[in-house]
Amino acid sequence: MTTITFRDSKSSSDSHLHVVDYARKLVHAWHQWQAAREIESMPFDIRKDIGWPSANDADERKVM
Repeated sequence: MTTITFRDSKSSSDSHLHVVDYARKLVHAWHQWQAAREIESMPFDIRKDIGWPSANDADERKVM
């Protein structure tokens, strides 16, 4: 009897790289969201001085 097995060594390393890449994207998005929340919590005058757009000028995609 012959047993044939297939080992795809790239599969595990490639999937690991995809997971790491996805995790980095999640961390980056989380940091951006936190920074936006911190800026939004500042008084209007400070936000205006640093050039942060007002709520009327902001993109509608932004959800806090």
